[in-house]
This record gives sequence, structure tokens and C-alpha cells, in this order.
Amino acid sequence: MKNLGLIATLMLASVPVSASDSLDICLVTGHPASDIKYEKIQRIKIGKNSYGSVTDVLQVFADKADALGANAVINYVGSQRFGFWPWRFVRPVVRGEAVKLYFSNGQTCRDIGGATVREVIKTNKEPHHI
Repeated sequence: MKNLGLIATLMLASVPVSASDSLDICLVTGHPASDIKYEKIQRIKIGKNSYGSVTDVLQVFADKADALGANAVINYVGSQRFGFWPWRFVRPVVRGEAVKLYFSNGQTCRDIGGATVREVIKTNKEPHHI
């Protein structure tokens, strides 16, 4: 019985603490302005296999970007897509390119036309297109 408690404690301790940090990932629907430097990391795409909202998959999407070392996703698109049988159902899919943005002069995500994952989940509105 003591081993069971130890295992549960170890499992809880192994839960990533940075999950809330991934909500600060900046989502930009296009490319940032030419004066903003960034380093491309990898294209990412996350979808749900059933009905739902884009906000249902944003946490997983943000965690993936964070795990890659990104602090932003450019060319972000969150939409409802047809599944394998298009006449049967649609599913939420989010995609974009994970990047490391280098903000300058105290710029924020909002300043460059983006929104954090946290803001998108809260408002259920994607960042405005720049």
C-alpha cells in the first residue's frame, strides 16, 4: 500500500509544470512584420478526431510548440475541417509554424497583431490578421 502512495506521488511530480507557460505562446495569423526577427522551428498540426471546438485542441497545440522551444506560432489557422468522410462530420484542426520570435523594444504579442493561446481560449476569437 505504501508503494501505491509513492507511485501516485511520483506520477503527480512528473506532470509538467510548464503547461501554464505554454498558454503564453503567441499566435500570429500571418507573418510578423519584417522588422521582427524569428527563427523557424517546425510546422505543427493538431486535430481532434471528433466534433468539438478549436479551443478543445489549443492546449495540446501550445504544449507541442512549447516542447519544440517555440514562443510563437506564425501562419496560425484554427478551423473546422472535414474528416475522412466529409459528409459525416467536421473536426477542429489547428496548424501553423512554430518559431522563436525575438521581440525588440519591449514589444508584446499584441503589439505585433497576435494573441496568446490563453487569450484565444478565453475569448474564443482568433488573432486578427496582420
